[in-house]
Amino acid sequence: MAPTQHIDNEFSARFFADIFQLYPQSSRQYRCTDISDIHYCQLGVLRCLSSSTTGHEFLQFHADQGMANIQPSHFFKALKSPRRLANITSLNGLLAQPMKRRIADPYAQCKELDDWDLYAVDGHYHQAACFDPKRENSKGELRATATGHFFRMNMRTHHLSCLGMANPEDGKKKAHDMTVIKRSSAEQLRNGAPIGRKVMLIWDKACIDYRHWHKLKHTYGIYFVTLEKSNSAAEICSVNQIDRTDPRNEGVVSDHMVGTPGGVLLRRIVYTNPLDDVTYTYLTSEFTLPAYQIVLLYKHRWDIEKIFHQFKSKMVERKSWASSHEAKQSHGIFQCLAHNLLLLFEEHIGQSEGMRDELEEKKQQGRTRVTIVAAVAAGIIRAAGNFINTALHRATQRTQRFIRWVRVWIYKQAPWRDSLARLREVWGAASA
Repeated sequence: MAPTQHIDNEFSARFFADIFQLYPQSSRQYRCTDISDIHYCQLGVLRCLSSSTTGHEFLQFHADQGMANIQPSHFFKALKSPRRLANITSLNGLLAQPMKRRIADPYAQCKELDDWDLYAVDGHYHQAACFDPKRENSKGELRATATGHFFRMNMRTHHLSCLGMANPEDGKKKAHDMTVIKRSSAEQLRNGAPIGRKVMLIWDKACIDYRHWHKLKHTYGIYFVTLEKSNSAAEICSVNQIDRTDPRNEGVVSDHMVGTPGGVLLRRIVYTNPLDDVTYTYLTSEFTLPAYQIVLLYKHRWDIEKIFHQFKSKMVERKSWASSHEAKQSHGIFQCLAHNLLLLFEEHIGQSEGMRDELEEKKQQGRTRVTIVAAVAAGIIRAAGNFINTALHRATQRTQRFIRWVRVWIYKQAPWRDSLARLREVWGAASA
């Protein structure tokens, strides 16, 4: 049998179904006879899912599965293409709509947030590519600069996208988050939100320019929540506004308005988690939402960190694929595509086949029991019973078992029912 350009078995047709459906709407399309846009998208996603540690190893493995023998030089040339980058960026953006339709929104129960788009944003770094230029650091050592992406996760759907590259300056190892925020346009930060809809960015200790956040709020309807830095110098200028009659505020110590040296008014919320007695202090430019809601949003900002763990540990995405700026951007987009497609695929299996990862559910129950026992032993008798610790629960990462299953079966010319039979075994599910 002659090698095929793209994977066309039943398994891959289901996995890439949304890409095939959305491609006619994508931008910068081009009919390439060597590596079609669809095949290029598949290659990048499969490279993320692969256990191969180099591009050459992946392409050889890909060809060994009966696919077209793609020359490394051709693949890496495609990675540098601005047109290819624009096309996969467009495809990833289009995936936001099917994810909105098919992924359950855990914040639907929070009516106070009906008018909000919610995003967790943070930077994630890879090792430099093999041929990245090396520069002398402060210790006189020649080092290549790590590649940094700033990813944005929709907290309602877990759709992942790229906000921008880090691009550190003046010999620094990393770019400060505020630099990336100020470099991004209001349109980028709002991510297509219609006029009148408010946007909340939940960011890790990114608030060091209060005036800029003030402008984003009052001019563009962009708000923020972050952890307060120890040197913020904000001073309390109101009474404690915490509503003690609302049981959902259990654990919230205080809710004050604070003034900053630059004359900007912010809100400071202090929360002590009953689960472990650790205290957190938050700053936000939002003044009307209940205090527990602000704490809950920041608590689930951690979901984006779990996605980074999925990239690094489960997909073994620890090093940049290539040196050009376009190739590094493409790598980030492919990671987003891989995450989004895995999530949609798992949801498809749950909806169409009624299957779920029973083994993971049992493990999660065991972890919860261990946590509660440890808390009670430490004298924290309320443990995880407050609203903030129990309100929202969903799996952020796909399990290693699921990724391994996809990695193997996506190349097989086998009936769909055979792949499902294996997944039942992997998930520890009862026989259908």
